[in-house]
Amino acid sequence: MPRPRESRQIWPTRENPVTEQHLDTILTKLGQDLRPNERTDYLVLLKAFHDVTESIAKLPDYEPPTDLERFPRKDIHFLKPEDNKLGAWAWKFTVKDTRPNRGILSGKTVVIKDNISVAGVNCLLGTDAMTGFVPTADATVVTRTLESGGTILGKAVCENLSMAGTSFTAATGPVHNPYARGYSAGGSSSGCGALVASCAVDMAIGGDQGGSIRLPASWCGIYGLKPTQGLIPYTGIASLETTMDHTGPMTRTCFDNALLLKALAGKDNIDDRCIATPSPSEIPDYPAILDEVKGAAKTLEGFKIGLLTEGFSDVPCEQGAMNDTRVSRKVRDAADKWKQMGASVEDVSIPMHALSMDLWLMIVRMGCVPGLMGGVIGRQGFYQNQLTTRMSALRTPEGWDKLPFTAKNMVLNGVYMQEYLLLQPELYGKATNLIRLLREKYDEALDHFDVLVMPTTPYLATSHAVPDATILAKISKGLGQTMNTCSFDVTGHPALSMPIGMLPSLDDSSINLPVGLQIVSKHFQESRIYKAAFAWENVYPNWKDC
Repeated sequence: MPRPRESRQIWPTRENPVTEQHLDTILTKLGQDLRPNERTDYLVLLKAFHDVTESIAKLPDYEPPTDLERFPRKDIHFLKPEDNKLGAWAWKFTVKDTRPNRGILSGKTVVIKDNISVAGVNCLLGTDAMTGFVPTADATVVTRTLESGGTILGKAVCENLSMAGTSFTAATGPVHNPYARGYSAGGSSSGCGALVASCAVDMAIGGDQGGSIRLPASWCGIYGLKPTQGLIPYTGIASLETTMDHTGPMTRTCFDNALLLKALAGKDNIDDRCIATPSPSEIPDYPAILDEVKGAAKTLEGFKIGLLTEGFSDVPCEQGAMNDTRVSRKVRDAADKWKQMGASVEDVSIPMHALSMDLWLMIVRMGCVPGLMGGVIGRQGFYQNQLTTRMSALRTPEGWDKLPFTAKNMVLNGVYMQEYLLLQPELYGKATNLIRLLREKYDEALDHFDVLVMPTTPYLATSHAVPDATILAKISKGLGQTMNTCSFDVTGHPALSMPIGMLPSLDDSSINLPVGLQIVSKHFQESRIYKAAFAWENVYPNWKDC
């Protein structure tokens, strides 16, 4: 006769494998012990908990539905090098609606960053440290792209485990800047930036935890939006750090960027970071903002733009310098053009902006360890359990050896932090509290200005590191690159990089490279960002000549 439910939770099954040795191993790891008269009881409770884990393990998993009949995957293949000149394609295939579809993305071609799940397509994540992850469910952004009439042409290379702002770390090889072979396209959504800029596709969906949409947008000369955190569900996308995971649109025009955001935005009732996000039917009509600014002489009358003082570099420009004052001057000149459209443009100082990278480092270094080395993250949503299982390969000697220098550095820093927190256990919490203060400082400025403006990156695209370069030499290629981007990953503010001109490379004056300007506004105020960007693009459509 089966025991009552309450009894089964306490008394373990006869087949239970837990022994006193398991209990001793746990106590040794904790550096603790139990009173002799308590050991038997705690062993019973540990055995009972093991039975619970066994019952859950036997249950079938529960994934978001994917309609493979309506959206079949066709002609999945890996390109030959001669057909992949920029090294930007991870996979080629075609997915589109088999039904008549005149949605807002009808006629648009889209590429997906290769950390985003497309059912039936091997997800490389830019690495060979773990392999064989073939998702069985589409990410929410994939489903929404297809339901809106878009045609997905493949997946774009992402940097190794999405952990680089440059574009030479992917296991498949470097991704080249469309304006200069041998130069970085920016990362980690490197393939997205290169494919959109080279007109291989109309649009891309990238990911951003420290600037990984905006960095390639800046260096490839396209529009890249990191939306308010939670505006677009992150469901079905490999996480780097859950408090700063973002996904968003990358396009050649501001209008297309707004169009893709409209298609993707809105809560999906799965990702718990979307708790404050409206449903898709309640999302603003971002593309309609173009009608407000098109053709009018003073389209931004009463619009206030703040130039973030701490976001501009005053360091003298030198060969190989990581702060190029020409970029700051170019962005200031571009911002001044808004005055012609009726906007006011003034400097504003937020001293705490200078601390944002340190705060970002504190959170991301610890936050990446559970995903890479095993652990739980305490969020509700869709867990890609097949990926979790595959990631266990990173904990083997072979997997560790294949990890890129960026990931090894992250893990070493993160594990050090875990040990260091034994001495200063409040440090992570203090960083989290200070991020809230940083968010308030930005919002205080945005109480007076519609948007904040600064360079996306402090310097132009750099050349790829040579294959046998030292770790420090490789890191130097992107040093300080995220000083203006990672800030808004930790605070969740929306931020758009837009192209505003070209400058000669410091390494080779015959090479001209794009300059990106970043626009930031309050949470869920993407409309303000688009208003400023639309107005500028409307007057200066040939940005390369500015």
